Amino acid sequence: MTWHAFLPQIGEVALSLSLAAAAFALVMAIVGVKKRSSAALVSAERSLYSAKALVTLSVGILVACLFTDNFLVRYVYGHSNRAMPTIYKFTALWGGQEGSLLFWLWLSSIFGAVAVFMHRDSDRPLIPYVIGVFGAILSFFGSLLIYSDNPFRLFPEARSDGLGLNPLLQNPSMAIHPPSLYLGYVGMSVPFAFAMGALISNRLDSRWIVATRIWVLISWFFLSIGNLLGAQWAYTVLGWGGFWGWDPVENAAILPWFTASAFLHSVMIQEKRGMLKFWNMNLIVISFCLTILGTYLTRSGVVQSVHSFARSPLGWWFLGFLIFIILFSALFIFLRRSELRSSNIFESFFSKESAFVVNNIVLVGTAFIILWCTLFPTASEILIGTRIVVGPPFFNKMLAPLAIVLLILTGIGPIVAWRKATPYNLRSHFLWPTVFGLVAMSCLLLLRITHWYAVLTGFGAAFVFVSIVQEFYRGAAIRMSRHSEKWLEALVNSTLKNNRKYGGYIVHLGIVFIFVGIAGTAYKQVIDLDLKPGQEARFKEYTLTFSHYDERENLNQLETYAVLDLWAGNKKLGLVRPARFFYKQQQQPTTIVDIVSRLKEDVYFTLGEMDPESGRARVQVTINPFISWLWIGGLILAVGGLIAMIPPGLFAKRKPEIIMKAA
Repeated sequence: MTWHAFLPQIGEVALSLSLAAAAFALVMAIVGVKKRSSAALVSAERSLYSAKALVTLSVGILVACLFTDNFLVRYVYGHSNRAMPTIYKFTALWGGQEGSLLFWLWLSSIFGAVAVFMHRDSDRPLIPYVIGVFGAILSFFGSLLIYSDNPFRLFPEARSDGLGLNPLLQNPSMAIHPPSLYLGYVGMSVPFAFAMGALISNRLDSRWIVATRIWVLISWFFLSIGNLLGAQWAYTVLGWGGFWGWDPVENAAILPWFTASAFLHSVMIQEKRGMLKFWNMNLIVISFCLTILGTYLTRSGVVQSVHSFARSPLGWWFLGFLIFIILFSALFIFLRRSELRSSNIFESFFSKESAFVVNNIVLVGTAFIILWCTLFPTASEILIGTRIVVGPPFFNKMLAPLAIVLLILTGIGPIVAWRKATPYNLRSHFLWPTVFGLVAMSCLLLLRITHWYAVLTGFGAAFVFVSIVQEFYRGAAIRMSRHSEKWLEALVNSTLKNNRKYGGYIVHLGIVFIFVGIAGTAYKQVIDLDLKPGQEARFKEYTLTFSHYDERENLNQLETYAVLDLWAGNKKLGLVRPARFFYKQQQQPTTIVDIVSRLKEDVYFTLGEMDPESGRARVQVTINPFISWLWIGGLILAVGGLIAMIPPGLFAKRKPEIIMKAA
């Protein structure tokens, strides 16, 4: 037996053993709880760690097969080739169905092992249930890989070369976008496991919330990064000039983001006031179910999408698993409904609690509308035999008003008082944000920007921005008076000492800029040009000159660039090089865009048809106002999320008595 055949067989054996270890962890967790056996629980914990190690070995072997061009392995043949750059051989790990499932299993095993290890002392009563839930999840995904989509299947004889990765996936963003989404998806399994542990064991005090919150934040963070990178990939790779097309798989990716965002807001009410216990438990379950639903939609063929994998019987597996999770969770939530009652009641509509509840209604309502519109074509085909497609205009029309409400609530929530806002609180906190919002709206109207969404976004963005600045100023002012610190020192210290609160404010600031970038799409312009070398075209304040073609041949593709000079008035902005690539192995052409980004707008170039005889080329120019602010907002949001995830007390000064004890 050759090494090329032996190595994948080791990977398959390791995968099979990981399934056995996960199933054993599940059984031992149940036995340990039923018989109160500490030995069984230790065995369950060790089995979970063993499953993680074995899956890691399998992943390492599949990556080694990709890097060594082992085309005896069917998966390597289908998603790699000799000419493909090394980075894309690595990303091929999640570029196909079998590899992506193995990657998911690997991340799940890591999350489960890390969660159990980190909480083994602080949350010991819940750990057996967490092990049991992860044992079930790993057993499910392991069974899929062993019995349905095994990534280590072999050909009778090795092929000379592979088919290669889909050209659309050979992009740097794809090295980060799918792993980020998977981390967000898989991350929701940890809070789900703790929630199930709290429900089954009837330990429904605040401890499970404290253990869960950081994991929801981690999941939310990676879902945010993954969706933003996906939007940027669509914008820079697909060549249509947009960043979100309301594709079913795009929608499935963002659904758990909405419910996780709702939980991160409403959980503060439970911590502060002992309210919304029932609601928060349901939000955790819904968020986890939406991650499984997204996987089902991607792999079942139920929806039509350029992002989905080929139709597969795996869809039925995921549907059965999803139904089981829903029924199991609903049963225990029903059984514990009396323990999940709120300890307090709402005292006033003008309160932080009410603002967060409205925020939750908008977030969950938005998720429901997106889900319904995504599934409606399939539902209509089943019910009436005709597939009624719901396009982007309908999504935009339905969701734009909710988006404006959500934006304004982003500014209201942080500054309104708990329990009941007094007239003084309303006046002192809302006066300047409202004034600046009205000024911003008036300025837009004076500039003849009259689209309702852009105008209301202007009001909301200014309102939220000023409210956030106001809160940072108040926090710094308090530290300056109490600790005699300088302004910048006080600002940094107040942020780091209360990082969860101020990290959230920075996230809200990022959302403001994202909304500004989205609002600019109301004034998007598309210009079609037909040019030949030496010809000039004018549009807006720009002048475009077609200089020449540039042709290159690489191992993997043929590249044809149209080289153009772009001027804004008398200032040369530089060369732009939109291109068309032809991938040899796949016999597939792709469009490569070029973008000149400015704070006020992007000038976006796409190369269309070319006439070799006359040298003419069709160039599409898209003007995207303020789109750069979307990516700037995404970066600010990421910074805010990282600050919010800093462990509590990291920057707090040690007390002398603690230091003495340590000495």
